[in-house]
Amino acid sequence: MSVDFSLVFSFFIAVLAILNPIGNVPIFLEHVNDDPNEVQKNIAKLMGVALFVISAFFYIVGQPFLKAFGITIPAFRIAGGILIMMIGIRMLNGKPKFDDTGLEKTVVVANPFQEATKKISSIIVPVVTPIFVGPGSIATVILFSQKAPNLITHIFMIFALACICALIAAVLYMSRWIAKILGRNGMQIVSRTMGLLLCAIAVQFVIDGISQLLPNVINPMFIHIK
Repeated sequence: MSVDFSLVFSFFIAVLAILNPIGNVPIFLEHVNDDPNEVQKNIAKLMGVALFVISAFFYIVGQPFLKAFGITIPAFRIAGGILIMMIGIRMLNGKPKFDDTGLEKTVVVANPFQEATKKISSIIVPVVTPIFVGPGSIATVILFSQKAPNLITHIFMIFALACICALIAAVLYMSRWIAKILGRNGMQIVSRTMGLLLCAIAVQFVIDGISQLLPNVINPMFIHIK
């Protein structure tokens, strides 16, 4: 069995784009802006773990879930593509919500990890889900899990998912520093670039779905189905 590295790479880029760590830094900071710096960093680590657990769950059980409800893969591809397109357009037109006051908090607490575990329960919803893991990201991992041709490719894709979540945790860990360096305009540029990538990925999902419903109609050069 060989690994479909092109599929793994596409999966990595698609999930990273839709989870949009840089673009979601302002939203994250909105919820931790009143917490000391060390508590915020521990919350970032816990969020990385939560993101992986939730995303991996949908990657593994997504296809049986669709079968249980009688939903075909072409239908889900087209619906997922439309949904991802809406998210991409929203990112292209979005405006930052974060007020950058309060970035300099340096209060010391006795046990920042314990404080973070108390705080994380209150931001699993709405920050981890649905801001990060929402309908669009769930649709993306399910669609890509259906494309994997063999077990070893599935393993590499789950590993890619773990790398994405670790990267997001690192970005959130440094979120106050990133907010200072990039500023509002910089984060807008990154978010809109990710939005453009998502729109292109969404169009590809729709093309793939239509190609399954109407075989021999679309040029095979533009279809990416394994």
